[in-house]
Amino acid sequence: MTKLAMLNSRAVLIGLAAALALAGAVEAKTFRTNIRADPAMMDPITYSEIVAGDVLDNIYEGFSEVADDGSIVPALATKWEASADNKTWRFTLRRGVKFHSGREFTAKDVKFTMETLMTPGMKGGLTTTYLKKIVGADALQKGETKELAGVKIVDPYTVDINLVEADVLFPIYPFYFMDAAIPAEHGADWWSKASAGTGPFKFVHWKRGVEIKLDAHKDYWGGAPTIDGVQFLIVPSGDTVLSMYDAGALDFSFLPELAMRRALKDPRYAKELISVPRAQSRYMGMNQNLYAPFKDKRVREAISAALDRDAMIKGLFNDAGFPLHGVITPGVAGYNPNIAKVGFDPARAKKLLAEAGYPDGKGMPPLEISNPPDFKDEITYYANQLKRVLGIDVKVVTVERATFIKAMNAGEVPFFPWGWTAGYPDANYYLSQMWHSKSPYNRARYSNGQYDALIDKAQTVADPPARFKLYHEAEKILMDDWATIPLPIPAQVALRKPNVKNVTMTSYGYSSFHKIEIQ
Repeated sequence: MTKLAMLNSRAVLIGLAAALALAGAVEAKTFRTNIRADPAMMDPITYSEIVAGDVLDNIYEGFSEVADDGSIVPALATKWEASADNKTWRFTLRRGVKFHSGREFTAKDVKFTMETLMTPGMKGGLTTTYLKKIVGADALQKGETKELAGVKIVDPYTVDINLVEADVLFPIYPFYFMDAAIPAEHGADWWSKASAGTGPFKFVHWKRGVEIKLDAHKDYWGGAPTIDGVQFLIVPSGDTVLSMYDAGALDFSFLPELAMRRALKDPRYAKELISVPRAQSRYMGMNQNLYAPFKDKRVREAISAALDRDAMIKGLFNDAGFPLHGVITPGVAGYNPNIAKVGFDPARAKKLLAEAGYPDGKGMPPLEISNPPDFKDEITYYANQLKRVLGIDVKVVTVERATFIKAMNAGEVPFFPWGWTAGYPDANYYLSQMWHSKSPYNRARYSNGQYDALIDKAQTVADPPARFKLYHEAEKILMDDWATIPLPIPAQVALRKPNVKNVTMTSYGYSSFHKIEIQ
């Protein structure tokens, strides 16, 4: 080998070593965590489910956000003021905020986002429910106009929101404001090609069944993240999550319930475990329009009384959980600590079912209980309980997640256990979204005019104690009617590698990834 060749060879080796070192450094700066399934969507307009929210929360922001302690703090608005009748809100926007495109965030982007959510054919998701009281919202949704009249741009950094009736909670609703120029630049599927938020991380790609990749937004108004990006690995299996964590392929592992039980029993994980209560209302949904026996309140109550919640907490959640006796979770503003307890009473359950005309389950039409694959163990447990206590044969049906959510939202699933995680720290999130007859996320299609009237009134009452009193009355109506069957709530349990700092979970989910450091 000539001297020149030797030098060239050495240079290649040095370059390769440097590249590998750089790759290691880059990898060390990428925060790797898991999600249990592909999101049902990846854009801020059609967004309506929790897995998508875990990702989108790092990309998009609203007027305000929930701090780690559950308080509301300013985000893209620095302040907000209400008129005397609470029908007009003026928001002062934060100056100097840059979208991922480099464009400045202004009032026109607020108006564009709200109008897009309400435009026919755009399939606006969860956030549309927060906009229905805006002047002109109904006309826009019906296609009678192309402008949301109640959103007024005062100047680039000031926007007025005019409502047809008071809504004292409007500033705390979790909006996802987007770059108004992006759809025109990239077309209808812009979300797969570009990132349109202001958050600390920007969308790079989504490889279905594999990963979602985000890069740091260096011009983030809150300061550039110290990590280079986030990799959400799509891992449906709890066993696989633990194996990947053990192998060093995950920095922070959110544990599905099966993996949670294993980790809680294994002393190896003791120093790396994080466990916090979950602000998630879990329930059994019973669509009375699709299954005739559910029309009888005695059947609904019998199903509730047949479930041994203490055994569920111990057996399914390894004691890392707590009972829920209504629909409002402890720690959320408006929770009623004096609500009547829901207990396990097999004798009463059997008596009620017999009185309804179905002794030992005889005569009941075929019944299916549905859920996505990640909850199969849980729904199998419920089905076994109903067979053992009441004699009801319940077929367990496992459905692909996005398909299942779409069917639930359409009111096409007769019997299902599900959960609703609070998006803001007020009980209205549960009461209005889950059970108001006009909510598209009232997946059991429950309807009660007295209940609706209480919730509508509560949204006009600024005084918290007075508002909470209305919440409690509404919750009692639900429970007296056995419209919902409360289910135990597992704690949120995760594993965190020792070299990962400033990542935590709160009752509302992940804390902001903006603060993460990898040492």
